[in-house]
Amino acid sequence: MRHEAATGLWWKYTKPNMAGYTVSWTEGRPWLHNALPLDYLERMIRQNELFGDDVRLLGLWNPQGHDWRIITTQPHVEGRQATLPELEKAFIDADFEILPWRGLGYAESLSVRKDGFDVWDIHPANVLLSDSGLPVPFDVMITPVPSV
Repeated sequence: MRHEAATGLWWKYTKPNMAGYTVSWTEGRPWLHNALPLDYLERMIRQNELFGDDVRLLGLWNPQGHDWRIITTQPHVEGRQATLPELEKAFIDADFEILPWRGLGYAESLSVRKDGFDVWDIHPANVLLSDSGLPVPFDVMITPVPSV
């Protein structure tokens, strides 16, 4: 990841031959696993829809002909780093339901639900708090609520 000061954009690169992580459900329990490229791109679309972000796909980078990476840009977000309890309160205040599963992603990270989506890997390195106290996620996993 790198910041381009002239445009205010963060350039994000996936790890070689990976598309991040996602969460799926088996027997009523969520589990973390490697995402497919389509999962990763859908996650970016959901980030834009649910949080009003402007993540954009730039393309694939394949410098050696075998180690591909997905490249996206994302505008810089303003806010302050918060504690996990502060983030939990901010999501509750923003009408998200706190889910009982923790640690899918970073250790002790939160998971929340709203508007048909589950948001995973909420912790201080992935979500800031705006001046008005709203959570500003910039690197979370977003999946549809599982069908019952």
